[in-house]
Amino acid sequence: MNKNSKLNKLIITLSIIELLLIIFFLAYLLVYSAVVGGDSLIMSNTLYACVFFILMIPIGMIFYYIALKSNRKLIYKFEREETVSSKGGSKPIKEVRAQRFSELIAIDEKESRKLNEITFDKVTSLCDFCEQFRNYCASQKNLYYSIDDVRSFISNLATSKIMILQGMSGTGKTSIALAFEDFIGNQTTVIAVQPMWKERSDLIGYYNEFTKKFNETPLLKELYKSNFNDQIFIIVLDELNIARIEYYFAEFLSLLEYPNEDQRTLEITNDSWSKDPKLLVDGRLKIRSNVYFIGTANNDESTFAISDKVYDRAMIINLDKKADKFEKIEQNRVKISNSNFEELVKDAQKVYSNYGKLNEWINSFNKLLIDYFNINFGNRMVNQLKKYVPVYVACGGNELDGFDDFVSKKILRKLEGKDALKISSSITPFKDELNMTFGKENMTKCKKYLETFEIK
Repeated sequence: MNKNSKLNKLIITLSIIELLLIIFFLAYLLVYSAVVGGDSLIMSNTLYACVFFILMIPIGMIFYYIALKSNRKLIYKFEREETVSSKGGSKPIKEVRAQRFSELIAIDEKESRKLNEITFDKVTSLCDFCEQFRNYCASQKNLYYSIDDVRSFISNLATSKIMILQGMSGTGKTSIALAFEDFIGNQTTVIAVQPMWKERSDLIGYYNEFTKKFNETPLLKELYKSNFNDQIFIIVLDELNIARIEYYFAEFLSLLEYPNEDQRTLEITNDSWSKDPKLLVDGRLKIRSNVYFIGTANNDESTFAISDKVYDRAMIINLDKKADKFEKIEQNRVKISNSNFEELVKDAQKVYSNYGKLNEWINSFNKLLIDYFNINFGNRMVNQLKKYVPVYVACGGNELDGFDDFVSKKILRKLEGKDALKISSSITPFKDELNMTFGKENMTKCKKYLETFEIK
């Protein structure tokens, strides 16, 4: 029985009790008047007025109940709910007059009409795609990026659903994400992280018990829209470390690791209402494989250090300086679909045949790391590396350069926070070993990164 059924029964019960009390009171007056004699009391206008107003209370309550029962009139604006069983019979579904997800329901109607309007370009080469994106940034946005940074950006998207852009202010961290979404014909959602964020509700919203509405955040609406089509959706977390990302983004860090998108379902509410948006199944929303998170990070006194948990799951780009300008080549948008992009990534991994060489590099480098710094590759890093290098090669890069790029940003970063004096004393012999194993002209990014730990 829901709250309104209980209220209806209470109204009828109180009305009957009050009517019986009034009848008893009038009967008592009549008996008193006949036995004792109280004509003046019976004929009193004041008594008539009191009886009239008292009588109006149960009569008004009865009329309210009749109006409520017939659905012709609502005197109080509370939600009328009725509980029924779901198909499985396990969870109740609430049928309500009001809608708690008004904006998501509006998306249902809007996106359903647009389904047949979206057309995509067919992309056949990741190498050409990188060049086109670089030229688009220069010609349309007046943004200049090195081809290495562009290859790294595309390879990062192929490796993980989370990317962190680091570097000095003004080097184009947010701009490259915005330019990419414009390049592929979709609008980027930028979410400005707030210092007080501590939990998931800061990102996806919460149900307000007072208004009976769900606070629908921009992220929730973007995640919902991504379920309608095969566009690539880039969600930018601007200054992601101004609050502790391990707190407010914790659930996403776990969900985005699942390879199967059917497993990536985010709980929005713990129940299901019949008038909820159609893609919200049992209060859960699927995070599709076409959703990518890009966070921009600054390292200063106003931000928090990003933990290993986040760094291990995310891919990284260090934009330390602006790229040199080059001759602009006019380039229009290339509307690539997510399935087309994933298909190119799978093809790159099929074509790449040097996993034996890659395994050899991993084992050699891992041995050096253990001997000199007591750190090593983890299974997650190895799996990411085996995704990253083939795509980097397909984007037009050299395989050893791809290995160098990945290791300098993902593995050597683990040296931060360790004994600086011990690391500094080990750098020179470690670099000598690198030269012997990989050649003096190779692994330049790793060598350059190691130089930042030298104590002179």
